[in-house]
Amino acid sequence: MKYKYLKFISILAAFLTVYVNSYGNEQFKKPDFSFSDIERIKSGTEPFFEVWDEDNAYGVLDVAMDGTVLMFSLQGEPHPDKRKGSRIFVKRSEDGGSTWSENKLVGKRIDLDWKALGIGPYDGSGWGKDKHHARATLGTSIIDESTGEIMLFMTALYPAPYMYKSMDHGKTWKLEKISYGKDSRGFMPIPNAACDSGINIKHGPHKGRLLVPSRVFPNYNKHEEAKGYTNAAYSDDHGKTWIPSEPFPLDGTGESGLVELNDGTIYINSRTHTRKGNRWVAYSDDSGETWRDLRQDDELFDGPPDVYGCKAALIRLDRDDGDILLFSSPTPHIEGRKNIRVWVSFDGGKTWPHNRLIKKGPGNYTCLTQGRKGTPSEGFIYLLSWKDWMARFNMAWLLSPPEAETLLGKRQRYRFSDSDFYGSSKNAKKISSEDSKLKLSSKGYALIDEDQKGFVLSKKFVLPSSKMKISFHAPKGKVILELLDEADNRLSDTHGLTGTYQIDKDLEWQDGPIDKLVGKEVFVRFLLEGDAQVFDVSFEGVNLLSENITSIGPSDDQFVLPPRNDYLMDQVPAFVRSYQNLNPFSIKDANLKGLFSGYRVEDVSKVAELTSRKISLPGEEMKITCDPGNGSVKIALYNEEGKILANSETISGNIKIREAVKWAKDFKLAKHVSKPVSLKFELKGNAKIYSIRFDDLFWD
Repeated sequence: MKYKYLKFISILAAFLTVYVNSYGNEQFKKPDFSFSDIERIKSGTEPFFEVWDEDNAYGVLDVAMDGTVLMFSLQGEPHPDKRKGSRIFVKRSEDGGSTWSENKLVGKRIDLDWKALGIGPYDGSGWGKDKHHARATLGTSIIDESTGEIMLFMTALYPAPYMYKSMDHGKTWKLEKISYGKDSRGFMPIPNAACDSGINIKHGPHKGRLLVPSRVFPNYNKHEEAKGYTNAAYSDDHGKTWIPSEPFPLDGTGESGLVELNDGTIYINSRTHTRKGNRWVAYSDDSGETWRDLRQDDELFDGPPDVYGCKAALIRLDRDDGDILLFSSPTPHIEGRKNIRVWVSFDGGKTWPHNRLIKKGPGNYTCLTQGRKGTPSEGFIYLLSWKDWMARFNMAWLLSPPEAETLLGKRQRYRFSDSDFYGSSKNAKKISSEDSKLKLSSKGYALIDEDQKGFVLSKKFVLPSSKMKISFHAPKGKVILELLDEADNRLSDTHGLTGTYQIDKDLEWQDGPIDKLVGKEVFVRFLLEGDAQVFDVSFEGVNLLSENITSIGPSDDQFVLPPRNDYLMDQVPAFVRSYQNLNPFSIKDANLKGLFSGYRVEDVSKVAELTSRKISLPGEEMKITCDPGNGSVKIALYNEEGKILANSETISGNIKIREAVKWAKDFKLAKHVSKPVSLKFELKGNAKIYSIRFDDLFWD
């Protein structure tokens, strides 16, 4: 079987296509990467991404203690529906996912008499017509990190007291009987395959406990799903006995994932089956026995709007210096389960400031897992979609969104002189106009060949208002605007626009007002004909704090920039939040490699200030590139609440390239690493500022 690898995405490297053939049970092809390539990937400094087709419509992911990546599947032969398959298989990768073994049999389904199991007050009325519901098949997994034992649960729509176990990293398996306790309602837990893999408790009095997300089906009937609920099961005897937690504080919930935060708190995230909306979240202070502080997450949608939720996936990165969570699910606001994304939280699930598209097209239920330190899987994140594909990537790739995926902020005006607005074009070139009417937006786009049609496509942004205007010039040509969704579907478009230097002309849409699109993520495509030129679009009714503040979007107050090595003055998303008595300017200095713009003082007789957005502090040593000139530069550091933490020593003298920032009173950044902070730069005289840098990110 051949895996078709997509483009190897790298900031510096060219695109590469790799084809890998799988081998027999214990035969593995030598990795296609050199040792140095692998080391760069592990270091997190070089983005890495690949996706391939995988004939696996129903599966579970995990990583053994030796780093072997395990992909479990339910095979449907002879039945065409794989979910009703009779055999469980595992594929193994010993080289971090570069190559995979053939499917190896774990075991067969178990036919059960649920009435004889003593499993609680299940009446079985929703199961009898489908034999699938009377068979125990693939459930979720957990690995006991103290013994290395891999456990694969067997479940139906009711608990099955069996699991398959392996002590040799998934090479061989044996079936063992286990026991379940009953919760306060008399039900046993069901750790089915639609719940995430389990975790090992690392903090507190229950250190070493095994904890797995589970659920309860009192009666499998879509009309009675409101009676079901999320819970968890835990074991303190290495998986022999499993005790259910108290029910999740909300009925009608089901498939879930959970993680342990650095302070020992358990964070659980659950799907709902009875309503459209967002994910539900709760916490545990006793290692998964009881739950508190139920809340709805305003940023994580529970599947597409036409579907009552979807199984998502959740992991916490294995690190001691921050609670970085990853969450995967279909893209919201589009019809159907498709376009799988991964969201990132740097504060233990409080906010989710960053997300990235993994693959366009079909994609519903997903599984996530991560590699283990000191093994070939280290540094990789693995994602399996139950729509027959799989991906692996690293954090460097996940946190460096491609241009097409950049989400622009809410603004009054989007112009082509703003470097972040342009996405792509066809038969179009950048132009400048000296016409006085275009003093706000003198730069735009026109056709290269006026005999051929062309277009300019914006980057993605949240539509801030329905009152939309355009500045264009088309005395003999024509401009048409199209609003597109993420899947390139047309949302609305205008009639052809003509005229000489039309500034802030009101737009009328063929399908009527676009009020329903406000707040949604869109692209604008400018279709050009003849001598048409386009310069900007603007909106009425957008409230901004000042002309010098660019909002990230609806949740700007909570937005935290992901950690990165460099924060540049012209980066996207914007590093600069606001500035006073400063002007942006272009840089042409051979000594300032990789830097193309900065800020300089406008009135040298007055103090100037530049304030950054919140960033997740990436490391302990901050460096600055600036030119104090005959003046000076000084930095103030603030916490998330806006309280000052420290001031730097004054920086003066000649140009500074990656100069280490020294803090007053011997202040250290160490205890604030991975936490949200903001920076205020004070510039005097003719000082200039270009960037700040961190050589070692906290996940490296």
